[in-house]
Amino acid sequence: MKRKSFFKLIALAAVVMFNSCAPDDTFPGPGEKPEENGYTSAHAYNLNVIYFVASDREFNENYHERLSKIMLEGQQFFGDWMQHWGYGNKTFGLLKNEEQQLVKLHFIQGEKTSDNYPYEGGATAVKAEVDAYFSEHPEEKAGDHNLIIMAVNEKLDEGEEMEVGVPFYGIGRDAYALDYPGMSYDNLGTGGDVGWNATKWIGGLYHEMGHGLNLPHCGSTVSESESSTYGTSLMGPGNSTFGISPTFLAHSSAAIVNNCQVFSREEKAFYTETNAYIDALSAYYDAGDIVVSGSFVSDIPVTDVTYYHKPGTDPGGYRAVTWVNKPGGDNSFSIRMPVSEFKEKENNEYTFSVILNHENGNNTWTGFNYAFVSGVPDIDISIGQQNEYDKSNWQVTDFSSEETVNEDGAAVNIIDNNPQTYWHSRWNTDTPGYPHFLVTDTGEELQAKGFVIHQRVGSRAVKGYEIQVSNDNTSWETVLQGDLEDTYEQVLELPAERTFRYFKFIARSAHDGQQFAALAEIGVYH
Repeated sequence: MKRKSFFKLIALAAVVMFNSCAPDDTFPGPGEKPEENGYTSAHAYNLNVIYFVASDREFNENYHERLSKIMLEGQQFFGDWMQHWGYGNKTFGLLKNEEQQLVKLHFIQGEKTSDNYPYEGGATAVKAEVDAYFSEHPEEKAGDHNLIIMAVNEKLDEGEEMEVGVPFYGIGRDAYALDYPGMSYDNLGTGGDVGWNATKWIGGLYHEMGHGLNLPHCGSTVSESESSTYGTSLMGPGNSTFGISPTFLAHSSAAIVNNCQVFSREEKAFYTETNAYIDALSAYYDAGDIVVSGSFVSDIPVTDVTYYHKPGTDPGGYRAVTWVNKPGGDNSFSIRMPVSEFKEKENNEYTFSVILNHENGNNTWTGFNYAFVSGVPDIDISIGQQNEYDKSNWQVTDFSSEETVNEDGAAVNIIDNNPQTYWHSRWNTDTPGYPHFLVTDTGEELQAKGFVIHQRVGSRAVKGYEIQVSNDNTSWETVLQGDLEDTYEQVLELPAERTFRYFKFIARSAHDGQQFAALAEIGVYH
């Protein structure tokens, strides 16, 4: 497309300013669009597809037709794999005109020039303008998930490798991708620079859209990788294979989007507060398999349980191997996972997570660490097996600080029997550093064999620790000290049984090196 003259740009800016403040009923740019009432959907919620153009850029020719086909083909891709994995004919919702095969796009003219929306950090500025648009036009918002497509005007399929130049990733329920002149679904698999860039940017759009639909990275098992039906996971390196070689939506991805808001055809509550945790788990190696069983507590129904193994050499999870099955009616789960399906064995460390997929769209992750030694998993996880004392009458009588202004980080959360709640040191103001401490009165003298510690899931895990005990809350004796692992549940056995009424947990350092501390739960077992 030729650059417009200065006066044409002024005229275009006037049109754009009008449309950036009004609903999408006079969509600017080449090509025709159906009337507003021509867009329909069978879904209760729909993905908001936004075409975002910086003030110094133009919308690309035939963007509406090209992007509509990309979105409709993506909708079909997700639907086919959801059907394959047993979830029925289910995919993300789009407002569309079936007759003209066009998808509703929201056009937003950026208030700033393109250098204000860079790859690094540019999403914040874009998101502020998207939120402002939907705040001004709430009737335009069809769901809580956004795909924001940024216009670039360089023709990226002509030889020279181009920098992304715009946000291209998923953050929360927002995904960012790009459109360049001539980007077409029909170019997938054609070879050369044209075909490769179609794969990179269209496959990349689907990959980042997946993140915006709640999906983490995940890879393929050995048999999936070698299959002509499966191949490469879209949420692994699938953005570089889509349209070139077999690319699929993993079962673990399907289990998550099955509960995504914009996949629903009925109105109901999504992303509401969820209290859930694993209350028992056993994991060990047996006859070529990793065997896992356990149970969970949840106030929101769980539709699937996902088992996620991420290599330590792959912090992003692009090569993670996953399995999925249904929970039992008694909130139990069990599975055998063949080690032959792992690509990376030898002496590799792994993070193993059990993910509870809730019907309200939330996902509860619980992580553990293990390693392969000479190709065999050295895994022996046992939680919920200790005889813990009842904590109903316990009280937290003293603590160094707590955060109760900007989050529920109250000290009492460490004895509420819910590992999803946690104590957090104060960070709203006057943030203290290490050491941090909490004192608990159990109400009676306990004959104890040790302590059960639950780290907070996600961040601020305590590393260096010390535990002191007392019978009078005055004279204290250290009975345990050392380093905690950054993992879910840990059992700290005393060198010999001890009798005490009070115990003090002292946090001396953090795994992340920051001054803050958090802890989910402390128990005493006999």
